[in-house]
Amino acid sequence: MAQMVQAIYDVAVALLLGLAAVGSGVGDGLVMSKYVEGVARQPEARGSIFASALLGVALVEAFPVIALAFGIIILFTAGKL
Repeated sequence: MAQMVQAIYDVAVALLLGLAAVGSGVGDGLVMSKYVEGVARQPEARGSIFASALLGVALVEAFPVIALAFGIIILFTAGKL
C-alpha cells in the first residue's frame, strides 16, 4: 500500500513539473512574440519595451521554480505533513 501511495505522489510531482515547464514555454513565447510585435510597431521605443519584456519573462520563469520547490517538498515528505 505504501508503495502505491508513493507512486501516486511521484506521478503528481511529474505532472506538476511537466505542466509548469509547458506553461512556462508558452508564456515565454507569448511574451517574446508581443515584444517583437511592439518593436515592429514602434522601433523607437525598443529599449523600454525590452525592459518590460525582460520583466515579463522573469515573472513567467518564476512559476517553474516555485513548482520545482513544491515538487521537492511533495516528493520528500510524501504524506508526512
